[in-house]
Amino acid sequence: MKIDSVKEKILESTIELLRECEAVEKVTVRDIALRAGVGVGLINYHFQTKENLVNLCVQRIIGDVIKRFDQLSQSLDMEPLEKLRFLAKRNCSFLVQNKRISRISILSDIENGDFTDNTSQTIEGYLPVVKAVCGEEKSDKEIYLMTSIMISAFQSTFMRGNVFMKGLELDFYELQQRDLIVDMIIDNVINC
Repeated sequence: MKIDSVKEKILESTIELLRECEAVEKVTVRDIALRAGVGVGLINYHFQTKENLVNLCVQRIIGDVIKRFDQLSQSLDMEPLEKLRFLAKRNCSFLVQNKRISRISILSDIENGDFTDNTSQTIEGYLPVVKAVCGEEKSDKEIYLMTSIMISAFQSTFMRGNVFMKGLELDFYELQQRDLIVDMIIDNVINC
């Protein structure tokens, strides 16, 4: 078996296990090796640590979601602000429906942030939509800042849902209340 196909099999097996298990901590390197049909040593050789492997898998999962986001965004025939609200609500629902993977992604981006991480790609995906909402009223830097703040607010509200629930008396994990929170964030951050 070629090295690339072994690595790919390990990645695919890890993604499957991440989607199946209740907690990432419950996925062991032995479980991954068994699912992939390889020895534990190969996993350690190719990825050094389980954390590295899990982070790569999460990047891949979220990267696929971001690609679909771009396609969806381009296909929607809506007014810009309506499109922004629709996409933001959909993405926040993804966070809630994929709690474990979303938490890993957000924490990894905060800890090891760069311009290729999931948060940066998400911001890039939203920039054209926010630009369409603002038109020529704002500079590219202002649009980048507003978009970054909006994405950070969504992530923070998701990660600290219990704190926001007490402060806002709204539950991010309940659909209708989450939609209200998304609208509040957009209304307060996207100032066009």
